[in-house]
Amino acid sequence: MEKIIVFFNSSFFIALTTFTVGALAFVLYKKQKRDVKRDAAKIILQEIRRAEDIISDYKQNGGYQFAKKIIATNSWNKSLHLFVGDLDSDELDRISNLYSTGEYLDILIKHISDFTFKKEIGEEGGVAQKIPILLPDSPQNIQQSQTINQNINQMIPQQIKFIKTDPPWKMRLDLITSKLEPIYHSTIAFKLKKIAKFK
Repeated sequence: MEKIIVFFNSSFFIALTTFTVGALAFVLYKKQKRDVKRDAAKIILQEIRRAEDIISDYKQNGGYQFAKKIIATNSWNKSLHLFVGDLDSDELDRISNLYSTGEYLDILIKHISDFTFKKEIGEEGGVAQKIPILLPDSPQNIQQSQTINQNINQMIPQQIKFIKTDPPWKMRLDLITSKLEPIYHSTIAFKLKKIAKFK
């Protein structure tokens, strides 16, 4: 019994206890860091897939939906440092490019949405001219009404050709969208899936 008490009070036991506690704390820290990295990889993959689905839809249909943000949340900015050892600089740049371009497109789309909304409710020009209406209750009013109608008919050409033109921002959206390289089915996503432990 005395030997056991001496052992527990020995510097060897204290050192062993300190080492064990330290090793356990290190193992827990590494596991926690791995879990954070795995969760970040899952979220980033989800964001990449969603962004590329919206961009792909634009390429097929020629228009972005105002209600859908390409980059709803940017988890890449706060998690980039976790993947520096797993992805090379070119791969990191390609992910950063997708996020920054997606956010820029979101800003453009919001401006376009605001502009078209204001135009639709009449705050930005496009207000129809008011034409006086004369009620034909007297011969003089009937004559004036016929004269106005004749003048309007003379000003309007008999055949009006409507040419459909794209809005001025379409070319910019097309150009920016066409430069984006998809990465969800690339080796970049494969590496992220491995970290996320996706099958």
